[in-house]
Amino acid sequence: IIAAIERSVDPNQDGDFSDHLDIISLSLRVIIPYYLDYFDPNEPSVVAIENAVRSGVVAVIAAGNWGPLPNTINYPGVSPSAITVGAIAKSMDLAYFSSRGPVNDANGNPVFSKPDIVAPGVDICAALLHDVPVPPNMRCIDDVHFKISGTSMATPMVSGAAALLLQAHPDWSPAQVKQTLMETALDIGYDENEQGAGMVDIPRALNLNA
Repeated sequence: IIAAIERSVDPNQDGDFSDHLDIISLSLRVIIPYYLDYFDPNEPSVVAIENAVRSGVVAVIAAGNWGPLPNTINYPGVSPSAITVGAIAKSMDLAYFSSRGPVNDANGNPVFSKPDIVAPGVDICAALLHDVPVPPNMRCIDDVHFKISGTSMATPMVSGAAALLLQAHPDWSPAQVKQTLMETALDIGYDENEQGAGMVDIPRALNLNA
């Protein structure tokens, strides 16, 4: 995973760091060798994400599915510069499984809030791997799609929103993309350590500086 993050900064491995990817979307968590329930800025996946963002790569990362307990944001979703994504249902209720903040230090003191934003992540229709058995009640559209839930399903929606912003503003930095998505998010009435800034609102984000 870390090698892939680093490759995003230099995709052709030619030393030209200006030729970085625009966006990376991480619907995953890093398995660390010990239970780390506090923020460690030197954890390798965090270092990789922070370096990538500094190089101009927008990093969109799933918050995790360890809710409703607090302090359950996945690594590397704890990375300060990442756009960390929680999940909501189509009713705009927060998904019970969506990981919550805050992100604490080793002494249990809050360092910063997470996630940054939420997007639909419950019963999302997705492509089916041919060798994965799925009960009939989980299928949707046809026999090669199924309904799946998780912050991993919400994350690519925010990645798509980031792509639309960069299409409209190709000179924007990752910080500008993140700030705009958060500034235009729709408050759905939860604490910032549950919903972040709120639900991603693509039309509002695109129209903010139109």
